[in-house]
Amino acid sequence: MILELSLLFLLLLLYVYVTDRKPPNMPPGPTEIPILGGMPVLDEKQAHPLREKYGDIVTVRTGAIRSVILFDYKTSKEVMARADMAGRPDFFASFSIDDQKTGGIASSVGPQWQHDRRFMLRNLRNLGMGKTYLEDAVHVEAEALVEDLKKYDQQPIAYPDSFRTAALNVIWQMTASRRYDLRSEEVKLIYKASTDLQSSSMALIMLPFFFPFLKKLPNILQKFIFKQNLVDAFIEKMRDTITKTVDEHEEQLDLDNPRDLIDEYLKDMKEQEHDKETLYRKGALLQIVRDLFDAGSDTINATIKWVVYLLARYPQVTKKIQQEIDEVVPRDRMVSLQDKPNLPYVEAFITETLRFSSLAGLNTQHTAMQDTTIEGYSIPKGTVVVSSNYAIHFDPQYWDQPHNFSPERFIDEDGKFQAPKEGFFAFSSGRRQCPGETLARMEVFVFATAIIQNFEVLVPDGVQLSDDAHDLLGMRAPVSDTFIYKTRS
Repeated sequence: MILELSLLFLLLLLYVYVTDRKPPNMPPGPTEIPILGGMPVLDEKQAHPLREKYGDIVTVRTGAIRSVILFDYKTSKEVMARADMAGRPDFFASFSIDDQKTGGIASSVGPQWQHDRRFMLRNLRNLGMGKTYLEDAVHVEAEALVEDLKKYDQQPIAYPDSFRTAALNVIWQMTASRRYDLRSEEVKLIYKASTDLQSSSMALIMLPFFFPFLKKLPNILQKFIFKQNLVDAFIEKMRDTITKTVDEHEEQLDLDNPRDLIDEYLKDMKEQEHDKETLYRKGALLQIVRDLFDAGSDTINATIKWVVYLLARYPQVTKKIQQEIDEVVPRDRMVSLQDKPNLPYVEAFITETLRFSSLAGLNTQHTAMQDTTIEGYSIPKGTVVVSSNYAIHFDPQYWDQPHNFSPERFIDEDGKFQAPKEGFFAFSSGRRQCPGETLARMEVFVFATAIIQNFEVLVPDGVQLSDDAHDLLGMRAPVSDTFIYKTRS
């Protein structure tokens, strides 16, 4: 009996070795333990030491997921532009509010993704993205944000929800013809679900995706150990809010006078309702709106947090920006996009903020859609591929003294703004490049200048600013978050 069990155990080890080992000619990386893989790499702090040891292309494995991390700008730019690298990991679909889990633009792949992305880009252009009249909507939100900050009367406050809601309202007006009050209870409920999710350990939440056998555990254990109840609550709240909005649009739809992106989608869906091959579906629309909701609030919100932190951290930079604005723009009007050519230091400050913050320390994951290669290394189909924006933005090959915050690096010898040519990856690249870059740049410019023009951002007495950042749902955010907004005289 002992002999048979020993033989069975040896056969099991042989099976694991043959089926679970790292494929040949993949990029170098840490030693893999069968079944377990290695230590999870969830942020740039964990990834950085790997570059020093293994080079610019590194393989890491956690449980069932094997990933390749790209640390070099040129390789990242080339790889992210390739059609065979436009996939998404399967676990992305678990966070979708589409009943078929295939719709939207952030997590989907294949024909549905191509269809939804084309629809969204075409209609955002038609609805104003990249056009100057959209700036009026951004100014309305900037003015509301300024008034909201004044209500705190110079009291120390953490980053207010109004940062997030102001950004959300811009894209929400294009999407659903509505805006929220900056302290809307409806939005607060969504933010609470998001905050509850952020305050839990993302490593625990992700474990069942890395180790699929954990999904076989009873639901009560998954909720207790892996916080699945928080994920479910967030997804359900998003689905309920967006479904309610889409249902209202269906009831009020005027095919001859579509008001916004939701109306345009419903109009197209109605026109193709008898086409069996159509990719217009209500579930896909829900996820498109969800993607816009996330992009319209989370990314801009995180960027404005960095703007505020850096204004407080570098008061000499703040004074220089305010002096430039005061010389160009009267104090009784807001900065406009037409002022941008005359505000080179403002633009340099914003660009340096995007570099220095490196919001997505590790960019959103792609997957290889077929067996392929990167720089001569074999990349099997299904491998997760991710670029390290943090490594790119702090690479001394492209940036002099990269750990110094210096807007001057984007000012040429004539005092004009000089856009980065290489080593800048804030909006990614290629087929999955951020589709809202133009709108995002406009919002950050208007919101940042509104804050700078109206307030001194101060560190409360007795508070020592930290230079550290932490990860919130895949985005880097400053650890220090409490400031005083003193109205300028």
